[in-house]
Amino acid sequence: MAGGVYVLMLLVLLATVGRLSVPRRERTPLRTWTLRDGYYNVRRGLAVLGAHGPSYPALQEAARPVAQRSR
Repeated sequence: MAGGVYVLMLLVLLATVGRLSVPRRERTPLRTWTLRDGYYNVRRGLAVLGAHGPSYPALQEAARPVAQRSR
């Protein structure tokens, strides 16, 4: 039960961030949202937060050529 509430709150947070990332005049009103609107707002929220969040250092290290890695 607690896990479901956590997932629901996370989805609401991501949908809110996604909705706020759209200019005000282009936003769909909350009362007219469908599941599709919610899905795309969650995806947009993930993209916004993923672009600004810290990355995983081990992946950056693995992506660099061997000659450029620090020793």
